[in-house]
Amino acid sequence: MELKIISKKEEPLLPRTEVKAEITFQGVTPSKKDLQKQIASSLKTDENFIVVKQIKTLFGQQKANVRALQYESEEALKKVEPKQKVKKAKTAAEQPAEAKK
Repeated sequence: MELKIISKKEEPLLPRTEVKAEITFQGVTPSKKDLQKQIASSLKTDENFIVVKQIKTLFGQQKANVRALQYESEEALKKVEPKQKVKKAKTAAEQPAEAKK
């Protein structure tokens, strides 16, 4: 996977930087976690401060456009980004009767 950063835009009101990049890859589209690590190493920052917002694959090509946000601190990230909901595993009592058969 090859990463090329196209632009960086500072957002002073929200302590973060918007990063737009282009990746070329072989096979399947890389996951957000893989891109997060690649962008963090390219920007020389902690990967916990990077949030990948969008991956747009170009039709018929092994390329994609990526939009990510680099936060200055963990406090800024927690303040701005919405919290992810955690799915709970259903117990046997909560599963419908049809699923038990």
